[in-house]
Amino acid sequence: AHPGTHLCGSNLVDALYLVCGPRGFFYSRIVERCCHRPCTIYHLEDYCS
Repeated sequence: AHPGTHLCGSNLVDALYLVCGPRGFFYSRIVERCCHRPCTIYHLEDYCS
C-alpha cells in the first residue's frame, strides 16, 4: 500500500494477508481506516494479530 491508498473489500483482505502473513489479522474497524480514508502499510501492520 502506497501512502494514501484506499483499500476496500478483497483488495483490503489481500493487502492484510500480504502484510500480516501467518500471524493473521483483525478486520474490525480497518474498513473505516483504509477504505473510507487512505491508509499506508504501517496502518495495516497495526491490525496484524
